[in-house]
Amino acid sequence: MKPIPLAPAPNTTAVFIVGGGPSGLAMALLMDRFEIPFVLVERNAGLTDHPRARGAWVRTMELFRQWGIERAVKSRGLPDDANGFAFVTSIAGHEYGRVPREIDLGQTPAWKCTVSQDVVEDELFQVVRRSRWGRVCHGTEFLRHEEVADGIHAFTRDTATGEETRWSARYLVAADGAGSGLRRQMDIAMTGPASLAIMNNDYWQGDLSHLPSVRQVGVFRIMPDAPDVVPASVLNTNGADRWLTVTRVGEGHDQTPPQRSDDEVVRLARAHSGIPNLDVKVINRSVWRVSKQVAASYARGRAFLIGDAAHRFPPTGGYGMNTGIQDAHNLAWKLALVLREQAGERLLDSYDAERRPIGQANANFSHGNTVRFMKMEEAFQARNLQAINFWIKDVVHHSHSIGLGLGFTYEEGALVPDGTASRGLTLGRYDPSDRPGGRFPHLWLDLARQRSTLDLFDRDFVIVHGPRSADWAAAALDVGRRLGVTVRTFQLDAVDPRDGLDMSLHGAVLVRPDGHVAWRMPWVPQDPAASLAQALARVLALGDATALRRVA
Repeated sequence: MKPIPLAPAPNTTAVFIVGGGPSGLAMALLMDRFEIPFVLVERNAGLTDHPRARGAWVRTMELFRQWGIERAVKSRGLPDDANGFAFVTSIAGHEYGRVPREIDLGQTPAWKCTVSQDVVEDELFQVVRRSRWGRVCHGTEFLRHEEVADGIHAFTRDTATGEETRWSARYLVAADGAGSGLRRQMDIAMTGPASLAIMNNDYWQGDLSHLPSVRQVGVFRIMPDAPDVVPASVLNTNGADRWLTVTRVGEGHDQTPPQRSDDEVVRLARAHSGIPNLDVKVINRSVWRVSKQVAASYARGRAFLIGDAAHRFPPTGGYGMNTGIQDAHNLAWKLALVLREQAGERLLDSYDAERRPIGQANANFSHGNTVRFMKMEEAFQARNLQAINFWIKDVVHHSHSIGLGLGFTYEEGALVPDGTASRGLTLGRYDPSDRPGGRFPHLWLDLARQRSTLDLFDRDFVIVHGPRSADWAAAALDVGRRLGVTVRTFQLDAVDPRDGLDMSLHGAVLVRPDGHVAWRMPWVPQDPAASLAQALARVLALGDATALRRVA
């Protein structure tokens, strides 16, 4: 591993991250894992105290498991059996129907968790704050940046003192949220509608722990009988006494209305809970706009967009935070290899090619869920029980989405396509595959079910091969030495197509540090080292001349 200087000069770093939400903190954590110097600046004085997004889905929890925070996150979320929807007149009132939780079929070592964004930020921050490779600067406002010959200059201001600072870095990562000022400075447009509706978030405290349903339901969709009570989604944040009420307060073209008074929030909380004398404490509130937008490009020059700076989804489906964390996971290993001069800079072009289509697919999915809820409201307003039952059953496609969460595939980018056709995906069903571009399937490697194939992929490339394949250990050592990268190997004792492994007993796949398959060789090639060298050089974007020099 080629070392990166820890602190080459004051106010100088390798990667400068703007924004301390989940995406920015995930990028900082990954830079620490790759031992890359970083600085993260965040305008706010500390972490958020508002739930905001909610739900860490399966792929994100797999990453949290790898990063050592899965148990801490789960301990602060709802139980596994409390992630369904209930459609009610009030939390304590009549229930029309319920969508059951999604079932874990053993295709992952880490199941999803209904947990709020503030918890996720806190657990990520607890790791990042201990980093010896970088630091987080709260109360630091990003002002502007300029690109120079070998990097960028970023300018910030201390929100307490007003003091301005100039930073130097090789690369800049914009994780500064939906209203990203950095994206605007990069002159990158957003495609899609900016405002579909205006929503109100009311975060309040009220003890409902005596109601059995609060330990079983993640979201209560309130369809009240009283005409003076607005419909709402009440999100269960801790299974006891903290609730986030989300209501529609305007159309997309409307002006932003004033926030509700505390008395109004208390009145609605009591009506939505169904307990007229409930003791309610207002914690905080916000007003925001529903958008369905994806950036026209995820990069410009040495600056990259991740998270809400790159895409803005309706919250229905819970893919905003998850997509952002996975953006960071895709970009981090590429930045690390380029900074160590183990890959060509063109490798960074694959970030946009791979992640932007995923952002668009998740935006479409999220918007479809929003349309479903609009149809459901129409059915409730018409008091059409048959239509109500239909739409309640259809919500299973909203909350059962493991196929989308694990089955997404990169069709182009840092990979070598093998000519096989894409299998597509089904929202509620995940079909494992070792086809290039997809996440390598999870298999337990021990009887105690503690070690997964996913644990093989973290900071290095890995050749996973069958028991009758070539001597990939020797080929990986040879190619890794010549290309200047570490390539590890792992032999599976059995290769079963039912597990999604089409590489066969004689084959092998090259898996990237992010766990996605880069190359598949389903038979023993005539010259394994030459085949691997050609594939890896292509993935690393070394260029023909450079690759030939390195592998000679």
